[in-house]
Amino acid sequence: MTGVRMRRLPTLAWATGAVAALLGALLAAPSAALGEEAAPARAKEPAVISLGDSFISGEAGRWQGNGNTLWGSRYGTDLAAYNCDSWEISCSYDPARVYGSSYANECNRSVGAEIHHLSAVRVGGRTYDIDEDDRINIACSGATTDDILNTSFKGERPQIEQLADHAAAKDIKLIVLSIGGNDIGFGKVIANCVEGFSLPSYAGWHCNKSLGPVMPGRIDAMRTKVEEVLHAIRGTMSDAGYRDADYRLVLQTYPSPIPRGADNRYPETSYARLNAGGCPFYNDDSDWARDTLVPAIAESHERAAANVGGVGLLDLQDALDGHEVCAKGVQQSVSGNTLANPLPKAESEWARFIVSGFTQGERQESMHPNFYGQQEMGGCLNDMAGTAADTFACNSPV
Repeated sequence: MTGVRMRRLPTLAWATGAVAALLGALLAAPSAALGEEAAPARAKEPAVISLGDSFISGEAGRWQGNGNTLWGSRYGTDLAAYNCDSWEISCSYDPARVYGSSYANECNRSVGAEIHHLSAVRVGGRTYDIDEDDRINIACSGATTDDILNTSFKGERPQIEQLADHAAAKDIKLIVLSIGGNDIGFGKVIANCVEGFSLPSYAGWHCNKSLGPVMPGRIDAMRTKVEEVLHAIRGTMSDAGYRDADYRLVLQTYPSPIPRGADNRYPETSYARLNAGGCPFYNDDSDWARDTLVPAIAESHERAAANVGGVGLLDLQDALDGHEVCAKGVQQSVSGNTLANPLPKAESEWARFIVSGFTQGERQESMHPNFYGQQEMGGCLNDMAGTAADTFACNSPV
């Protein structure tokens, strides 16, 4: 089954737990104990869990849009700001307000990450409501497929081992995975494109010409590793006593954080793309990223899901469409916007811009879905989970 996103109220259904009678214990007990009631076995709570990298851990969730200023709440965009003066020109900052304890090792699991928007999931014709405490995020910014399968990363055990623990403690109903971008060096691709636009020593350097020829091979190798991860998840769940029909496994694709060149509101000839917009990319590099690289990764993920079988696909290629960094029709927050009066989501950028020339947050947050972007992607995941669709496309309203 396939689906496209549509706005609706979430379906509510109350899950009922089975009560074990413990008849064997009663039969073996002395006659004096037969009048006592047997304690019922406690059913495990239904839960959902996200695995993978920064695009699902919640990297950049600190930012409610983009505001190009050093001071205060950054025009109402910095959700880590607190103890501000009345004009929000001076504030204190605590990223742990957004990223919690994961800020210490830079996994950066934000409170607004995708999984936290999933309120219910439909499995086998039944809908399970999911409490906030049962929306589990073990994804970590920077993770590769190896960090899921067998490598300790940032002081944490491989994610597959963490999944096994949660599968034993909870009744897992949905697993959603975002992985592969770091295997192909997506961050280095962005850096290469930025250098070509920004540095005089790289004048005339266009990343699509240097990287375009090598990416198909990298993506093919990535697909093999993604399939290995999907098989490992199935095996882990089977070892924990689950049948494939007991839960849903969803692989998601990546959204584009930048628009096509023609849709950029700053001229290619202007350094405003670097200094004001935070989107220092040539038009042809933007077009290549949006129309070639992102779709190629998505196609590879689709093939991986099909090759493993029984894996759902959440297509997020267009999730930020019309709200990318520097896109026409939206804008940055400005003076007068505050945490109490932020620029509305409909008018804002949904991805983190590249910070240049001033201090604002962490560089690793750049080019990731921000608070608004994660809200949109989480809504898409919630919509998919509420249907029986095997594939689901998230098309952003513009």
